[in-house]
Amino acid sequence: MSGGNLRASLSDCIDKILGVREQIGAQLADVDIVVRTWSGQRQGDGTYTDVVTRLSPAPQIVDYSHNIRVTEAGAVKSGDLILRGISPNYSESDLKTITSAKNTEKFYRLGKNYYTCIHVRERLVTWDVHIRKVSEDETERG
Repeated sequence: MSGGNLRASLSDCIDKILGVREQIGAQLADVDIVVRTWSGQRQGDGTYTDVVTRLSPAPQIVDYSHNIRVTEAGAVKSGDLILRGISPNYSESDLKTITSAKNTEKFYRLGKNYYTCIHVRERLVTWDVHIRKVSEDETERG
């Protein structure tokens, strides 16, 4: 069986499999993608409006920040997270936080913290996303 056939055969049931963690309440946090559009010409100009999309099924949240071997290599910094097992129903562009519009920002939100995408990795039937905390989000400013 080739990889394409395996992918096709798993595509019908993968969201049900990934959703088990959520169904039993074992996810660490809900994960949202926030698209923030500013009323001005660029980010930070004027007022903003957020459109929030919850990642469903909820991905596994992996924290490597206490693993000295990984952080010393420089790939992962303290506070970084890996979101594992993201549904194949999302595209790579859905998962990246790069936007083409100058007045639009895109983040991941876990609890009250906001993150940007460092890297998106395609697995056989899921996505993994490496995210890094934003130092200060607009909602945290006083």
